[in-house]
Amino acid sequence: MTDRFTEISVITTWGNKNEFSPCFKYARQDFADNGGTDAPAVVSVCSGGTDLLAILASAAITAAVGGGMLLLKPKDTTFFAKEGFVVVALAWVVMSLLGALPFMFGGVFTNYMDAVFETASGFTTTGATVLSGGISAIPHGIGFWRCFIIFIGGMGVLVFVMAVLPLSKERSMYLMRAEVPGPSVGKLVAKAKDTALILYSIYFALMVLMAVMLLFGGMNVYEAFTTALSTAGTGGFMVYDAGFIGLSPYLQTVTTVFMLLFAVNFNLYYYILMRRIGDVTHNEELRWFLGIFFAAVLTMTVANIGQFGSFGESLHHTAFNAASVYSTTGFASIDFDKWPTISKCIMLLLMFCGGCTGSTAGGIKTSRVAILVKNAFNELRRFAHPKYVRSLKLDGKVVSERVVRSVTVYFSVIIGIIIVSIILVSANGFDFESSLSAVFACIFNIGPGFHAFGPTASFAPLSNFSKLVLTFDMLAGRLELWPLLLLFVPSTWKKRAVYK
Repeated sequence: MTDRFTEISVITTWGNKNEFSPCFKYARQDFADNGGTDAPAVVSVCSGGTDLLAILASAAITAAVGGGMLLLKPKDTTFFAKEGFVVVALAWVVMSLLGALPFMFGGVFTNYMDAVFETASGFTTTGATVLSGGISAIPHGIGFWRCFIIFIGGMGVLVFVMAVLPLSKERSMYLMRAEVPGPSVGKLVAKAKDTALILYSIYFALMVLMAVMLLFGGMNVYEAFTTALSTAGTGGFMVYDAGFIGLSPYLQTVTTVFMLLFAVNFNLYYYILMRRIGDVTHNEELRWFLGIFFAAVLTMTVANIGQFGSFGESLHHTAFNAASVYSTTGFASIDFDKWPTISKCIMLLLMFCGGCTGSTAGGIKTSRVAILVKNAFNELRRFAHPKYVRSLKLDGKVVSERVVRSVTVYFSVIIGIIIVSIILVSANGFDFESSLSAVFACIFNIGPGFHAFGPTASFAPLSNFSKLVLTFDMLAGRLELWPLLLLFVPSTWKKRAVYK
């Protein structure tokens, strides 16, 4: 137990010093030298906001918690896969609890469960909000924090830790396997730390590029960077009450492109930089991702044409909202809850699929969809031809039986969690469509759902219990189920046996 909590304390305290908690800069030294200034605090000061005290108070409490955890000294420092999963799960829970403090101290929420839900939604890049209005009135410092947690959560908080902390090779890989979404994890270079640095450099560069392009579209610096931060993490929080509804076609088009870019495996951008174009063009998951997207957009554009004045307008809004849902960003340029049933069904399927492995998107991931479909066809051929033998391949490589089995089990477990969550949420008295879409929106980290939880609504009407259930779903979906579920296995907390 002590070694796990010490790992959490390292993560929490380092986050206090840099970019994981309400105090991003060096918590101990910076408090003494600079009064604890950090990114949200700087934004607050520059904007003349009244939320500086709330941010600094949150930073102080988080630093105290992290410092207290550092006092716990482990006797056993060995670190295996189980410990990696537990560390990741506990770190995300702790971050959601502490990250909610600025919202409470800043007066954005009076209900702590609402603040935790909003924070978990940000860190998990879900974008589901319990704010029913007044978003534009939130002080800029806290508004920046609200979007910044999406950026940090997008690539993975602990992957970022690996980029800067001297973790051992084994610990780095265990953390990466628990953190990075997808059926399997690979390294770009020999060291996991270097891989994390490469991924975050690409991630940050794309975010800055998007912010610059939004500036050319008429947004001010605050609006451009908060929107870019939210898009990069595929989270969907904005500083406008109406989101993208009513914004210019240029801003919507730029955002459409970048939502898709952030939903693509970041390894491919590294291959482009290394001029390994063949690895990009022959990537089967990318072809599946783009194929599903364009097929969905074409079908929905035709189905939605009656909702718009022209084919071009239908294509524009359909592409934006399809990219938003498919990348699990959660923006909306129009109320797609009013679309025809066939379009809403396709949107629900896009929620389910999600983006690519190794991206910031949610969903079950396109690679899993491809594996499930191919495995189903292989099984069908075996029924027709009992002696049929053919290995399942992806990118021209044989997918191991272990990976196929893990994908199948993952699919079965997530369906089970969805069913249980729908039953629990429906106790609020909402209709089936609302309850189903709310669970889908949270467990697949989408943001908006349909009907009572559509793109123009919020999750505020839910009870605290339902918000707790959906918070669990958001964390479970972001962490690929197993790290969070492992916390509820009794053997996880038993003292590890030592064999001589």
